[in-house]
Amino acid sequence: MDELSWEEWQSLCEMMNGYIKTQVLSSACDLGVFDVIERGATLASLPRQLEIDEHGCRVLLLGLKHLKLINVGETGKIENAPLTRRCLLRGSAQSMVPFVHLNDKIQHRACLHFTQALREGRNAGLDEFPGDTPTLYGRMAANPALERLFHEGMGAYTRLSPRMMAIEEFSDVSRLLDVGGGDGTNAIRLCERYPSVRVTLIDLPSVIEKARANIAARGLEERVTCEAVDMFTDPWPQGCDGVIFSHVLEIFSPEKIQFLYRKTRAYLADGGHLFVWSLMCDPDEAGGLQSVKSSLYFVTVASGQGMAYPVRDHTTWLRDAGFDVVSEYDARTIDHCALVAR
Repeated sequence: MDELSWEEWQSLCEMMNGYIKTQVLSSACDLGVFDVIERGATLASLPRQLEIDEHGCRVLLLGLKHLKLINVGETGKIENAPLTRRCLLRGSAQSMVPFVHLNDKIQHRACLHFTQALREGRNAGLDEFPGDTPTLYGRMAANPALERLFHEGMGAYTRLSPRMMAIEEFSDVSRLLDVGGGDGTNAIRLCERYPSVRVTLIDLPSVIEKARANIAARGLEERVTCEAVDMFTDPWPQGCDGVIFSHVLEIFSPEKIQFLYRKTRAYLADGGHLFVWSLMCDPDEAGGLQSVKSSLYFVTVASGQGMAYPVRDHTTWLRDAGFDVVSEYDARTIDHCALVAR
């Protein structure tokens, strides 16, 4: 048998050892390494500033230098790389630190149960979190700290998805129903970008209070109202000529998505707009990485269902529900797509 080529060996090592990158990044964010470095640090001073062992600090820096998140000068001064300054400082406008925490403490932790989930046909990663409800969202409702971590992380993730905002059809809507709107991040961004749009946000009771607080902090109470509603079982508030699902549908099975599309069609008057902003995999269902990761997370812990479905599935379901898909905004670089239907 031929020996492995260097390229094959490197590819195999990347698959086997990629989790190390996640662990180095997560530990650095837990320790606040990048914020300490930004205030001024050297190889000699960093262990004391972080209150960790010198040898452990050396190993951590080995990982951070490999990831090119820091640079060390000849004098031993440590500096953050440009990407680190932009996205990994806790106080930066585009900080992804909350999502790093979500990724580590919920998604990565739970996805260690992927094999068990496949064998048992259930979201076995849910065993990591106390409670008896069948989804992660139900268990978070009884765990305020976990729910806060989740929504802060998703808020950070959403803020770095600018393409969803550049949809011209939003200007044709006067009041938008944000279904499963979470902590209000999308509603706030939409109102700031489209001055004529008003939003009604619906979500579970434990989430709504967070949304109201965020909206009040931005002075948008007159334009965004929040109501505690179960999207499946409760009637939706009336008076909207548009509906948006943002990072909601991919959690569910095809049957539940089709139910929500039919419910939306019955809710909207003729000519009303439906906006779908979702993780979507490649047409041949061969990637990309974010769609694979999220699909594992949905199956292993979130709901035991769902995946980053390809565009064609959504298009079929929308047409079956009575919609015409009028626009497709491709964001394949981040494994997303936005669909606009009427």
